Amino acid sequence: MSILVIYAGGTIGMQPGPAGLAPVPGALTERLQQLAPDADLIEYTPLLDSSAMGPAHWNRIATDIIGRGYEYDGFLVLHGTDTLAWTASALSMLLRGLNKPVLLTGAMRPWFEPGSDAPGNVKAALALLGRPEGFAEVGVVMANQLWRGCRVRKLDCDDDDAFAAPNELPLGRFAAGGWEFALARFRLPAKGVSPDVLPVNDAARVLHVQLAPGFSVEWLADALRNAAPDALLLQSFGSGNVPAHPDLLSVLADLAVRIPVVNLSICPRGTARPGLYAAGVLADGAMLDGGQMTPEAALTKLYAVLREGHGVEARARAFVEDWCGEHGEADSTTGRAVV
Repeated sequence: MSILVIYAGGTIGMQPGPAGLAPVPGALTERLQQLAPDADLIEYTPLLDSSAMGPAHWNRIATDIIGRGYEYDGFLVLHGTDTLAWTASALSMLLRGLNKPVLLTGAMRPWFEPGSDAPGNVKAALALLGRPEGFAEVGVVMANQLWRGCRVRKLDCDDDDAFAAPNELPLGRFAAGGWEFALARFRLPAKGVSPDVLPVNDAARVLHVQLAPGFSVEWLADALRNAAPDALLLQSFGSGNVPAHPDLLSVLADLAVRIPVVNLSICPRGTARPGLYAAGVLADGAMLDGGQMTPEAALTKLYAVLREGHGVEARARAFVEDWCGEHGEADSTTGRAVV
């Protein structure tokens, strides 16, 4: 297998500096050569802290992979863990049709620290790329587990086992130097679909709002009315419940006919079911149902669909389509995840 490693930054290659841990150019070159002497390496300049990653960087990584899609059999992206789930979701959208394994990994502790999880994560990812067993999509490898890129979230800011897909089990586990896979859950290679050469709209104003008890409904309604975003991701209560406040419902209904407005539950597990309760239901049910999507997948897909077509209907159709498994593996009769 010919492998390209893209080192974007993050804790994995950081070292102590005057102001604390910071990425250091060249810090991983020798370590990576020891683990994968035949792999090629691209190191970004500048190397980025995870908190600095955004839509423009998703585009850059996707472009670098697509431009080398015929040169390599697999790709490994080394990335900071704090925003890794957003980048993994975005790459899942942008690289559908590549039909090659693209893995992201990072570390909770820098490689130079004794007992760091970095070498183990990289070894596991390289072992998968060396023998992909039919895995040909975007995945995240952390703590000896493989997760679908558009389903995973960072759920712990301390433990090495920090990532999980709240509604699904991992696609594989690495133990004793080898991988065991849930092969039946691998997505089949996309036919007739080319890797997405159109970048996400990194200039779009996508607003993510999470409701909480006691928030000012009037303030939010006024802000949305006077400074409407290009798309809105609204995380609401329970199964998708919004306070039955006439001002808020009015502005949401107005926005939903002009821009994509997605209603997603705050709950990390389960499926949003807007309309189950009478409270907060729009007259025409115009908000898009986020269902079982993660907030990371919903947000990155909104950036993607803002360049799909020219009207809100085309963008809505694109959002509800399943591109890369972002809507989950739900059983059609129960709505529960298939694991």
